[in-house]
Amino acid sequence: MATNIIIFVLGTTMKFALPFVFLFSVTLFMSSNAQGSIVSSINTMKANQQAIQQLRVKTRKQAAQMVKGRFGGKVLKVKKQKSGYRVKLIKADGYIVSVYVDAKTGRISGGN
Repeated sequence: MATNIIIFVLGTTMKFALPFVFLFSVTLFMSSNAQGSIVSSINTMKANQQAIQQLRVKTRKQAAQMVKGRFGGKVLKVKKQKSGYRVKLIKADGYIVSVYVDAKTGRISGGN
């Protein structure tokens, strides 16, 4: 008789507890997915910031080598500017060329 009462109580309790267990499980699952999404977003933002901070052209020497490789001649002067380098060189035909090298992208402009 006591066994039947225990089974009845457990069965009744389980009927009422099951929806709560289900809701708790769903809430826990949603929470872990949201946290994973937030962590993923934070990691993506950090990677983007690191990419922005990394420069393609880090030194005057690199800027001079890039320009010399593109135009030939002899580098006369390299000057650091706001976000890049101004490189002045004399070409083999005697023309003096001044170009700008963007430090972030490595793009060379001018000198045409």
